[in-house]
Amino acid sequence: MKFLCLPGAYGSADKFQVQLAPLVKEMMSDGSATFRFVDAPCEAVPPEGFEDFFGKPPYYRFIEPDDKESKDTDVLSRIRDFPECDTAEDTMRELMKEGVASSVLSTHRAIQYLFEICDKEGPFEGIIGYSEGATVASTFLLAEQKRFEDTGRVPQIKCGVFFAGWPPLDPSTFAMVLSDESDLMINIHTCHIIGSLDPYVAGSMALYNTCDPDTAYIFDHGKGHTLPREKGVIKELGDVIRNMMQEASTA
Repeated sequence: MKFLCLPGAYGSADKFQVQLAPLVKEMMSDGSATFRFVDAPCEAVPPEGFEDFFGKPPYYRFIEPDDKESKDTDVLSRIRDFPECDTAEDTMRELMKEGVASSVLSTHRAIQYLFEICDKEGPFEGIIGYSEGATVASTFLLAEQKRFEDTGRVPQIKCGVFFAGWPPLDPSTFAMVLSDESDLMINIHTCHIIGSLDPYVAGSMALYNTCDPDTAYIFDHGKGHTLPREKGVIKELGDVIRNMMQEASTA
C-alpha cells in the first residue's frame, strides 16, 4: 500500500521522514507499504521561542492565516495556553473561539495541492499525517468524500493514519468539524496514534470522534506530542496498522 505522508506545522518532508523512520522501516520490512513524503506548500517562521524545538530551516505549513497583518490570532499561537474542558469537543470550541484568524484560502490551496499530487503520483491507498498534517489529511479525506458525492469520482484513499492530530475542517465551510455538532464523518478505516501525556490530546480525541467508530483504531503510545520510536512499540503499532490496511483493502 502506498502512503502519502504529511508533516506537522514548521516541519518538512525530510524531517518527517526522520521522525517516522522506525515505523517506515517496520512497514517496509515485509513489503507492507511504501511512503511518499511531501512538503507543505506555505513557507513559515516558527513562533518566537520555539525555533530550537523545530530544528533548522526550512519550515513549512499547510494552513496559515489569510491576512497576516490581521489582529486576529494564528490558532497555533494559542497552544501555549491550551484549554481544558469537560469534553474534547468543548476544548476545541474554546480554543477556536472568537479572534482566531481565518485560514480559508490556505486550506483550500492545501486540498487542491493534495489532489494534484494524487493525480500526478497516485494512486495512493493511504495517507499519514502528524499534528497539522493529520488535520489536513483528515480534511482531505472529507474533500474526497464530497467530490465523490458531487461527481461520482471514487476516492483514492482507503485508510488514514493520524499522529497527534486535531479535527478536520469542513471542505465546504472550512469550519472545524466537531462530532457533537456536525453529521460529517470520515467513512474509511483510520488509525489514531495518541499520547496520553500529550497536552493537546483533546484534539486527537476530537479527531477520533469524527471517524466511523466501527473502522477507527486507537493506539496510545503513552507519551507526549511526539512520534513513537521504541522498538517494541513500533512493532505493536505496525501490526495494528497492517490489520487496518487488510480490512481497508477488502472493504
